[in-house]
Parts: sequence; structure tokens; C-alpha cells
Amino acid sequence: MQVWLNGTYLNAQDAVIPATDRGFLLGDGFFETMRAHRGTVAWLHAHMERLAAHAAVIGLSSQVLPSGDYIAEIIATLCQGNGLQSAVVRLSLSRGSGQRGLLPPENPTPTIMVTTAPFTPAPSSDGLTLITAQKIRRNPWSVAGTIKSLNYLDNIVAKQEAQQAGADDALIMSVDGSVAETTIANLFGIKDGALWTPDGTTGILCGLARSFVINCAKANGFETRFDPRTPLELTEMDMLFTANALQGMRPVMALDGAPIGNAKQPQDIFTMLTRMVEGNLCNGIRV
Repeated sequence: MQVWLNGTYLNAQDAVIPATDRGFLLGDGFFETMRAHRGTVAWLHAHMERLAAHAAVIGLSSQVLPSGDYIAEIIATLCQGNGLQSAVVRLSLSRGSGQRGLLPPENPTPTIMVTTAPFTPAPSSDGLTLITAQKIRRNPWSVAGTIKSLNYLDNIVAKQEAQQAGADDALIMSVDGSVAETTIANLFGIKDGALWTPDGTTGILCGLARSFVINCAKANGFETRFDPRTPLELTEMDMLFTANALQGMRPVMALDGAPIGNAKQPQDIFTMLTRMVEGNLCNGIRV
């Protein structure tokens, strides 16, 4: 399997990162995952904007990032070389090597790597089962929580909780006890024809699929609410679903053992939004 590392295409086993790299030592960096179809990434421009925003948050110039056109070329080359028609693409960036200690070098040379893997659609089922994570809370003031930090320990621990409970994923709350998101996706609910999702100030990572869903709902005349909700209140929803830029939208069947609406008979708004999101992701439309 080929990867792209700092300007060079290499076999994965030959891609070497120095032992002094701050991404490995301190988690000093961020990443972005994208879905490619026939070598083209949907929402590439939005993905590049988010990468630039992440760079600004940790004090890096966006000039260290390859251009969107170059990234598109890299992805197309890797997908072709690795024989992938549908692929998960990951761009990882660390601040690179530096002196010992927390403060980064004044003129860092980032390490940038692009990898691809086969995209596997989510298995068909009646819906996801979620449990509420007990060990982890989202912190609105956390830098690492609101970007795709190379340090993903909170999400890993919450996912382990879900696995131990026999659930598909974990629902993570904010520090105030309101619902935030799952380990890998943003959360939405439907109640009396209106769409609901946690507010962006709860410490969530506001995903591209989240923005797309909100904009589509508003454009089609559906009310969208952002008021705080508890896990118990979610069980009163007509429908609950998750959204991310890889797996699209997935209905939730149960939370902490309590059934949620009827995932087998989804709401009209969910059916419409699913069709629009999946159409964009599969056809590689850039928005």
C-alpha cells in the first residue's frame, strides 16, 4: 500500500517519521478524514478550510499545507495506485521535530502524511445502539476537543466503554450534563417535524456533514433547534441519528437500553437528508 509523506510517494513500510517528531511525542498536530469515490473527495474545499482553521488554532500558518489542487492530485494518485474505487483518506499533520519541552520550535517543519484505506459502508441494520459515556465529558474550552487532534484518547476511552457494554458507540455529554456528540459523529434528533442538534458551543467537533445537514434542512423549510438536551430527553425524540463525512447518516435504535422512535420507519426529513448527503459523498461533488 502506497502513502504520501512530505512530498514523496512511498510503500507504507518505508514511510519513516523521526523519533523526535512532536506528533508522536506530544500529540502536537491534527488530522482530517475524507471519503473518496473514484479518486475524488466530496467537500474537498470544506475539508481544506477546516485543516487551515485547525492550523490557525495551534499557531501554524496555513501556508504549511499543500494546496487543495495538490491534495486532490495526491488522493487521485494514491487511490489509483492502491486500486481503490471507494476509499477513506486521512491527512495527518504534526508540527514536526523540535527541542525537548512543550514549546514548539520558532520555525517548525511539519510532517504531513496522506494515507488511503478501503472504504467499507456501515453494515445494514435496524439502527445504532448507544450508551452514555461515564468517563469522558466534552470541554468547550479544550483545544484538543474542538479540532481533530492527534491525541484521540478521550474518544478511544469512550469507544472502549461502548464496546464493553455491547453497544455500537458512546454518547458523550458536555461538562454541563447536556448531550454533545458520539465518538465519531455529530448527533441529530427529529421531534414534531423539527430538527435538533447540540449547539456548537458544547465542545463538539462541528463536522462537515453536520453543516451540510443543517443547511439542507433550513433550505427545505425545516425548523432547526440547538437547545441543550439530556440523554433522557433524547429518548422522547421521534427519531435520532448520527452524521459524519465518512458513513453519512445512520439512525439510532436505542440509547442506554431505551428505544428511540422507530428506526425502521424513518421520518421524511431523515429520508430526504440521507439521499442528499449520500448523493454528495458518492458523486464527489465539491461544496
